[in-house]
Amino acid sequence: MKFYSFSKIFWLTGILVIFSSCFKDLDTVPTDKDELTSAAVYENPANYKKVLARLYAGLSVTGQQGPAGQPDISGIDEGFGGYIRMLWCLQELSTDEAVIGWNDATIKDLHEQDWSADDGFNYACYSRIFYQVAICNEFLRETTDAKLDSRNVDANLRSEIKTYRAEARFLRALSYYHALDLYRTVPFVTEEDQVGSFFPEQISAVDLYNWLETEIKAFDVDLAAPRSNEYGRADQAAAWMLLAKLYLNANVYVGKDAYADAATYSKKVIDAGYELETNYPNLFLADNHKSKEIIFPVTFDGVHTRSYAGMTFLVHAPVGGSMAPSDFGIDGGWGGLRTTSAIVNKYPAPGSGGSIIVAPNQGNTGYPVLNVPGSYQGWDPELATTVVSSPNSDDKYEGYFWFEADTKFKFALGGWATNWGDVGADGTLELNGDDIAVAEAGFYKINVDLAALTYTLLKTDWGLIGSATADGWDSDQNMTYDAAENAWTITADLVAGEIKFRANDDWPINYGDDGANAILEAGGANIAIPANGTYLIKLYLDSPDHTYYIEKFASESDNRYQFYSNGQTLEIADISQFTEGYAVAKYKNVTSTGAVGSDLTFVDTDFPMFRLADAYLMYAEALLRSGGSQGDALAAVNTVRTRAYGGQTGAINSDDLTLDFLLDERARELLWEGHRRTDLVRFGKFTNDSYLWPWKGGVAEGVSVDDCRNVYPIPSQDLNANNKLKQNSDCY
Repeated sequence: MKFYSFSKIFWLTGILVIFSSCFKDLDTVPTDKDELTSAAVYENPANYKKVLARLYAGLSVTGQQGPAGQPDISGIDEGFGGYIRMLWCLQELSTDEAVIGWNDATIKDLHEQDWSADDGFNYACYSRIFYQVAICNEFLRETTDAKLDSRNVDANLRSEIKTYRAEARFLRALSYYHALDLYRTVPFVTEEDQVGSFFPEQISAVDLYNWLETEIKAFDVDLAAPRSNEYGRADQAAAWMLLAKLYLNANVYVGKDAYADAATYSKKVIDAGYELETNYPNLFLADNHKSKEIIFPVTFDGVHTRSYAGMTFLVHAPVGGSMAPSDFGIDGGWGGLRTTSAIVNKYPAPGSGGSIIVAPNQGNTGYPVLNVPGSYQGWDPELATTVVSSPNSDDKYEGYFWFEADTKFKFALGGWATNWGDVGADGTLELNGDDIAVAEAGFYKINVDLAALTYTLLKTDWGLIGSATADGWDSDQNMTYDAAENAWTITADLVAGEIKFRANDDWPINYGDDGANAILEAGGANIAIPANGTYLIKLYLDSPDHTYYIEKFASESDNRYQFYSNGQTLEIADISQFTEGYAVAKYKNVTSTGAVGSDLTFVDTDFPMFRLADAYLMYAEALLRSGGSQGDALAAVNTVRTRAYGGQTGAINSDDLTLDFLLDERARELLWEGHRRTDLVRFGKFTNDSYLWPWKGGVAEGVSVDDCRNVYPIPSQDLNANNKLKQNSDCY
């Protein structure tokens, strides 16, 4: 059951006075009889859990009345100003993982990496972070032993409140972690600071890092054991995950090598009892609360937790073009978000990753030929690419062609000086005779005997037959003509055995391969299929020496490939056009059984902030960077890839395990989950020219930007309000 029940509560005892440099106009009074002041709310023992729920809800909702109205923070549009949406935008739109086609304010500055300290989206994210810190601080002030004594809170509730306090500290630490990651040096206040009108001091990145390390280790013992808390609430594994992330990025944040510690805490998460979801796409559906992989979600509900700013955004905004909103369980797409070719190209294409059993053999292209000019190509024998050839140079010619209905043609030796047609349509050829007509569209076998001056036309359909096919030697498996490739193709599940190609479900015309050299002979030897599996087979009859192609697909493919390409171009020439760039079809408001969520506008899908696969990849990276066990690192990566491929096909070997591979693997596994900017900064590829992607720096082919862009600016609104703050980068 999702944990989302909370009362409408206005925080009146000066919480936001402390952060007056961030929020100057939030000291309001209740106007609704259902809204409670903090002075009254804690008198009711039942409200402690409700207030805790409100702390969690700060990550998903934007005010006291969903989806909009009575906002937590005035001056920021609730439609975009939610915690998850703003964090996601800063973490993803600034990278290769996402572009957005809208012109809302400065939104495109994120992908172009030319934002300023006046950027409204940056200010919204910053404000959300410190609003969360403020309400967590207030909860901690109101649940001290002294406060509980004054309210005569009994022992049983005190025990629960101890856990609640640990969860509030986790939520505050999470927000301060985001502040460190995005801004490094920020205003800092805890529950120890008395409520009153003062400007917060600015804490250094080193001091904030040290505080987070100490703080997380202090409260994790009071959290529920892994997997023992209600869904949506933090447990010890969530705290370990946060600490592992802090350690993994320590070198970036404070110049400290803490990779061994990152490995230690990642391993604690791996061993905590969470399990990888068997079916990867289920992690991003409306019933993903059932998954045993998600360690810490931000919960959403189409009825109880309505917001335009959270998962509603991530489900609606990627849907546009020819995409059907009903496939995503929604009432309409917003046509905004796509990804770049740099990301798409990191995945193997669906069905690829197999092995080529037989490659086509062009054979001899020097046989004598007759051209076949006709109405299908403008009656120009000099341009007639369709020919019949004489492999034995004996005036007997053969070829296969696709003709549309009512096509007319002739045979020509070079130009028009020597050409043959058919007077009377009786199958005999005459010099300068009448046009030969094809009444029915199809793939025709043409034979010409110049010595006898005769020809034949036979319409053919082709199939695969043999002991390797589903029906053995009893009947054909029909192939399909691919006009673009001029080949007959079939994708079929085959068993180890043999095959041949034959026309029209009969044996008079059949081909095998006598020399096992990919050159086909009429009535030739059976072709071997080496093992059970799914095969792509192509038959090429357009060349004088007929040939074929056999590819055995990988028994599995990467099921993390969740791009929508129908009607979409891979490359982006104009970001404002939704059909340029592949859409990401990852998040949906439908369940794993196909049922639609509880509402068509506001979705039930939860945001997976922390999940187990991330812990495996962090563990592998930390081991690789710290010189730990390479075998354990390889095993961790292959655990994730085995799930992605449904088997061992995706497994890599030790030579493949490099930092660059891990960065790409994190992109494949964690696409659009809010990690990409942090990862690129950690790997030294976010700003410079060591890695360019489309439209990085506002240029189609991508350009480097100054390294000072590795952090976002402290908003000018806060700098102007608090003279104790200094800007964190020379960029701004």
